[in-house]
Amino acid sequence: MKKYFLFVVITVGIFLCGCKKEIDEIGLNLQEGLLNATYIEIPITAHSCLDDSIYTKNLIYTLVGDIQDPVFGKTNAGFCAQFALQGSNTSFTGAVLDSVVLAMQYAGYYGDTLCGLQMGVYELTEKLDKDSYYSCDNQPAHHGQNLVYSSSSILPQPNTKVFVDSVTNAAHMRVRLSNSFGNKLLQLPTSTLATTEAFQEEFYGLVIKATSNGTGNLCYISPTAAMSGIMVYYKVNGESKKYTFPVTTACTRYNFFTHDYTSASQDFQRQVIQGDTTLGEETLYVQATGGVKTHVDLTPVAQWMKGKHIVINKAELIMTNVRPNDGYFEQPNGLGIQRVLSGGATTYVPDDATYTSTSYFGGTYDSDSKQYSFRLTYYLQEILKYGGTTDKGLNIVVSGAAIRGNRLVFRGTQANYEDHLKMAIYYTEY
Repeated sequence: MKKYFLFVVITVGIFLCGCKKEIDEIGLNLQEGLLNATYIEIPITAHSCLDDSIYTKNLIYTLVGDIQDPVFGKTNAGFCAQFALQGSNTSFTGAVLDSVVLAMQYAGYYGDTLCGLQMGVYELTEKLDKDSYYSCDNQPAHHGQNLVYSSSSILPQPNTKVFVDSVTNAAHMRVRLSNSFGNKLLQLPTSTLATTEAFQEEFYGLVIKATSNGTGNLCYISPTAAMSGIMVYYKVNGESKKYTFPVTTACTRYNFFTHDYTSASQDFQRQVIQGDTTLGEETLYVQATGGVKTHVDLTPVAQWMKGKHIVINKAELIMTNVRPNDGYFEQPNGLGIQRVLSGGATTYVPDDATYTSTSYFGGTYDSDSKQYSFRLTYYLQEILKYGGTTDKGLNIVVSGAAIRGNRLVFRGTQANYEDHLKMAIYYTEY
């Protein structure tokens, strides 16, 4: 019987070490029951720090707004975009301008929409390159003149449909622009209006920014949606007309963010800005928009496993939200894990949903337990297989950080807290 048990353990170990396909959840659950696994929590260390620049080019959503967070300080978001023609050989012969509007269809929001946004719309002075790399740190060059018609602030209404042009349309923000800008578009030469490529050589696009007072908000915009674009209203021989310059797949765009942490909480500043890593025992942070990540050092786990004859049946990294009712500042729906390689580059862990599935890997917020958990079974088994690891630990980040504004404050690693950040391991020794 003992030899049979040893054979089963070794067979499972070989399977975990060598399998590159999706890990079967049912099989793992059976292992925990059949192999009489032992449970242990390995002490780990972690600290929060500024995140790296993130890629923001041609994403599904763009962000615009300004938000003041009592823990994370001030975040400002904006975007720039090219625009296209509808078809080719557009003509505005005899056109007389009525008005021009920048419309942006909502895809959601973060923060307090009762705080108005002071909009800033500027013309780009440099052409966006479809082959260039654009990240959240790229601040676009633009003319100094604000093209917004009125200085009045705008109250975002992301859940309210808009009745315009005699039709009820999807919720969108409408920013009237100056008549001089509208006339500039109507007076473009015929050669410029022949193709989108020619149009973009003459008109580089717009930069859209916003500021606010108070809590503020970040608006999520769907730039390629039907109600997004530059809408020009004009008359030809007294007949009212409308022309929309849309954002299409032929248009380059990207998001850019700035963070001002001088108004963040003192504990946040001491850990994230001033580098007091010991404060990670108490509290940890992650923030979207290229803001903050948490680095987890798994050296104690690798040291514990070294030389042991064990099979990792299940390993979970578990973190608990300590501010679940934080007003306008909601926690992310999901978190992500980055594997930090020896050279500093990041990649997926082998348990990631890219290789397995979301239901297996985890990372989704559980509102009942107020927790996030990641299954890292295969990753730890890989460390065990190679007798240690040259990795530099893991980063916890907000999933979809380039198109969301959410942030999270969670418990640190101090074991005296019942809800501390923990690495929970079930293993079988042979």
